[in-house]
Amino acid sequence: MRDSDIAQKQKSPSGVKDMPAPETVACTHCGSEVEIWTDEEETLCPSCKYRVFKRESTIH
Repeated sequence: MRDSDIAQKQKSPSGVKDMPAPETVACTHCGSEVEIWTDEEETLCPSCKYRVFKRESTIH
C-alpha cells in the first residue's frame, strides 16, 4: 500500500466525505431562527421568506 493510500484511509476511515449537518442561523431580515445545512450557502427564512446567506448570518 502506498503512503498516499494510507493517509487517505486515516482521514476518512469509512471512505465517505463528511456528511452535511444542520446549523441554526438568525435571519438577517426578521431575526427568526433558520436551519441551514453545512453544504448550503443560502436558504429561505420560513417566517418571512427572505433569502438568508450563511456568510451574512450569525451561527447559533
